[in-house]
Amino acid sequence: MSGQRVHSDGDDLRIHGTWGPPRTLAVPTETGTPRTVERRLIAVVPAYNEAPTVERVLTQLYPMVDGLIIVDDGSRDATRAIIMRWIADKPHASLIAFDENRGLSAGYGAAFRFVRAEVAAGRLDASDLVLTVDADGQHDPDDVAALVEALERDGLDGLMARRDFSLYPAYKKLGNWVMSAWATLWSGQRFYDVESGYRVFRAGPLGEATRYYEGYRYSETVELAMILPRLGYTLGNNHLVPVPIYRSNTRMKDVIIDLIAMPLAWWRVMTRRNRPEGIRERWAPWLPGFFFALLLIVLLLVAVKRIFLGDDSMSVYAHVWFIQDQLWSGHGIPRHIPALDDGRAVTFPYGLVPWLLGALLWPLFHEWGVTLLMVIAAVGTPIATGIARPVMRDPWIMLLFLLNPFYIDGVLAFQFPFLWSAFFFFLFVIALDRTWDGAAGVLLWLCITTHPLAGGIGALCYLAVHFLTEPERRWRFFLMGLLAGLASLPALLLARGTPALAENSARVIVSSIADGLVRRATVLAFPFLATALVVYARRWYRPIFAVWIVGLTFTLFIVNGAFGYAQGGYGGLFMQSHDIYAPYFASGLFDARATYRVMEPNQFEDGQYYFLRHGARLANEFFSESMFRRSWTESEYRDFLAAKQIDYVSIERGYLAQYHTNEQQLLDSLMQRDLAHAVYRDPAQRYVIYDVRPFRVAGEGLGEGVVCPAT
Repeated sequence: MSGQRVHSDGDDLRIHGTWGPPRTLAVPTETGTPRTVERRLIAVVPAYNEAPTVERVLTQLYPMVDGLIIVDDGSRDATRAIIMRWIADKPHASLIAFDENRGLSAGYGAAFRFVRAEVAAGRLDASDLVLTVDADGQHDPDDVAALVEALERDGLDGLMARRDFSLYPAYKKLGNWVMSAWATLWSGQRFYDVESGYRVFRAGPLGEATRYYEGYRYSETVELAMILPRLGYTLGNNHLVPVPIYRSNTRMKDVIIDLIAMPLAWWRVMTRRNRPEGIRERWAPWLPGFFFALLLIVLLLVAVKRIFLGDDSMSVYAHVWFIQDQLWSGHGIPRHIPALDDGRAVTFPYGLVPWLLGALLWPLFHEWGVTLLMVIAAVGTPIATGIARPVMRDPWIMLLFLLNPFYIDGVLAFQFPFLWSAFFFFLFVIALDRTWDGAAGVLLWLCITTHPLAGGIGALCYLAVHFLTEPERRWRFFLMGLLAGLASLPALLLARGTPALAENSARVIVSSIADGLVRRATVLAFPFLATALVVYARRWYRPIFAVWIVGLTFTLFIVNGAFGYAQGGYGGLFMQSHDIYAPYFASGLFDARATYRVMEPNQFEDGQYYFLRHGARLANEFFSESMFRRSWTESEYRDFLAAKQIDYVSIERGYLAQYHTNEQQLLDSLMQRDLAHAVYRDPAQRYVIYDVRPFRVAGEGLGEGVVCPAT
C-alpha cells in the first residue's frame, strides 16, 4: 500500500494506511547474548464513545508500533471526529468505522480479518506481531516492549497479559478466576486471566484463528483463548502487567455469553479442523451438533426422573433402598436380602461401591440419588475415554462411540453396574498408562467388584497386554493383579451365590453371559479400535456413519417391539413411575407376610419395588433369568409355585402384551376348579391378583424337593 486510501464497504468506512518497515528486536537468550529478529508490530485499538481518552492513547502508542488499526464501533460522541482529525497526518494508521455499534467482538473481528488479508497479500509477514490495546487507558503503552520481549523470549505464538488486580473489587477477582478456570477446561491449557484484552499475537496464527471465530459482544477475548491452543499454537498468560485504572462495562449477560462462547469456540475448532472427507466446513459444526443435542436431551430426560423405568433399573433402586434401610437403621449390611427369593438373593451380586454410594446419598436424594449416579456414569465414561485415548477428543469419533446402540442401551436400559464398571475401566487405563500403579490397583478392584464380566474382564485383559509388552514392570503387574483378585474374592464368592445361577441351565447362563459380553465389549474396545483405525474412519466416515445410523435405528425398532422381538423398551424416557398397586395396598386385602410373584413388562417393574417398600416378599430376584417369563403346563406350574412358596400371583396387562404367555389363562382355569381365586382386580384393569395357595398346597406333596424348571 502506498499512502492512505479511503473507501466504503457497506456501512463501513475504511481508511487504509501503509505499514512501516520491520524493526529489529533484541531477544534475551539463556546464554546472555541477545539474538535479533525482524518484526513489524501492528496495534489494534477498538473504540466506542472514548472521546476523553482516545487521542491520548493513540498518540502515545503510534511511535511504538509500525502500523495502527483503529476500529470505531459506531461511537455516538466525538470519538470518530477525533480519530479522523488525528489520523489525517499519520501514514501508518488505518481506520475501520461502523455506522452502528456492533460490539467489541465485531470490531476485533473486522481488524483481524484485515490482518489476515494483508498476510495473504504478502504485505504483512506471518511472524509479524499484532497487539490489542483498549482505547480507554486501561493498558499502559509503556508495557508494550516487555510484552513483545516475553513473547519472543519464550517462543510463543501469542501472549495474553495477566493483569494486576490490585484495583479490582473482590467480586471481579472471583469472577475472573471462575472464567479462567472454565477456559482452562475447554482450551486444554492453564489460564490465569482469560479476559485480558492486552495481548500480542503473531499475524499468521491470528489469521488462521479468525476462520473459527464468531464473536458476540465481548466474547472475542475468550474465543481466541480457546481457538489458538486447540489449533496447536502456544499461548502464554502469565506475564503480569499493572492496570493504572479500573473500569468495567461488562454485565452478567456478558459473563453468561462468554461462558457459552468458550465451549462453542472449542466445538467449531474441533469439528471443522478434523472434519472427515466430504464434509463441508460450514456444515461441520452442525451435523454432529444435531446428534449431540439429541443425546443431551435423552440424558436430561433420564436425569429428571426420580425413578427411571428401564429394563434393569428396578434391581438397582431395590438393592440400594435395602442397603440404605439396613445401613441407616444400624443393622449393617447383611449378605442376603430376606425379601427376595426366599432370602437367598445376595445383597451385592455386583455394583459394590456404586450401590454403597447410592445408599449413602439416599437420605439427601432418595431414589433420585441413584438416577444422579447413573447420569454421572453415563457422562463420566466418554469423558474418561477422551483422557485415556486422545483420538476420542475428536467429536466425530466420539459421536460414533455415543451412537453405539449398546452404549445407548446401557443408559436407557439402566445398566448401572455396567456403566460404572466401564467408567472405572477407562480410569484404570489412564492410571496404568501413566504408571500410577497404586491408583491402578484400586481401580482394578473397583472394575472387578462393580461388574466382573464387563469392567473386570476388560481391566484384566488390559493388564495382561501391559504384562506382555512391558517386561520391566511385570512383577508390579503380577502383584497388582494378585492383590486386586484377593481383595475382590469375597464379593465374587457372594455373587456366585446368586439364586438365578442355580435355577437355570448351563445353556441359559452361558448364552446370557456371552450375549452381554459381546455387547459390552463393543463399548470397552471402541477407543482402542478407533486409535488404530482413525485414518480409515476419517476417510470413509460418511458410509461408516450411514451404516451406524441404520444399525442404531434398526436396534431401536427391535428393542421397542418391532417384529414382536422386544423384551423391554425405552418407554421410561417419557413415562413416570406410579404406584399402580397403591389401591391394593390400601384395600385391606394386601398381606405383607405373603410371597408374591409380580409379572410386569420388563421395563416397568416398579410394582415389585413398591411391594418391597410395603414389606412384602418377592418370589424372585430382579434378573430376567429369575423371573421365568414362560408358558407352563399345569404340573410344571404347580411344582414351580411349590418350590418358590408363592402365595399370590399378580399378572399385569402390559406383561401379557409383551410376553404372550399362558399364565393368566392357566390361573383362570384353576379358578374354575376353586384351586385359585382372583382376590383383587384393579379398577383401571391394569392387573389381577390371584391367590394360588389352594393350588400350591394341593401339590406340595408332589412338588417337594422340586427344583425350578430351567428355561
